[in-house]
Amino acid sequence: MNRHAALSVCLGLALSLAGCVPWTVRPIESAEEKQSQGRERFNAASYVDSIWSSRLAPAILDSAVDLRTLLTALEVDAGGAARKYGQREGEGPFHFMVKGRGRVLAIDTRSRTGLISIDLAPGDGKPDAFLEVGPVIRGTSLRDAVGFIRFGQFVNQLQFADVANELNARVLNSVVARLKLPTLPGKVVSFYGTFTLTPGSPAEIVPVQVNVEERGE
Repeated sequence: MNRHAALSVCLGLALSLAGCVPWTVRPIESAEEKQSQGRERFNAASYVDSIWSSRLAPAILDSAVDLRTLLTALEVDAGGAARKYGQREGEGPFHFMVKGRGRVLAIDTRSRTGLISIDLAPGDGKPDAFLEVGPVIRGTSLRDAVGFIRFGQFVNQLQFADVANELNARVLNSVVARLKLPTLPGKVVSFYGTFTLTPGSPAEIVPVQVNVEERGE
């Protein structure tokens, strides 16, 4: 190929490349980035606002089993009682909606997972269950016990976890904040709430309603 022919080929290639649309390089999103974006789009507080008064609290108030009845049934036949009264997803633990009435024995706030010990009526002076009063509320029973909040409704595990955390925060701000904790020992309270069954451990209930009976017997 002579010099003029070579120059002609080079010029043709240059013109051809000049007319091409350049490639756009887009990075592949990692799974973590996709989850993060999904979390940013989802507002757990708004979701909880939409169900707290209209669905969640009514479900517990309408369907709660008497705690004394449940504890007795669990002692007799744990598996049967759990299937009868509880909710679970897959092979996970059972969660329960419960109600009860009893006398406050003590309030333990030595750790951030504060607990009120309850002696259920008619009473024997011993704690039968505990109410969680924080400032850290543990677990996901409030999300999982009602039966209508399922993992499949959400984009990812982060959103599902955010719902549980926001529900626990709502308990602190809407239920526990109204209680005068130092004045409760010795008083009778009635309550509604949820708890997760942990074999060998007492029921630690996340309360959605607590009423103090100033002259309860």
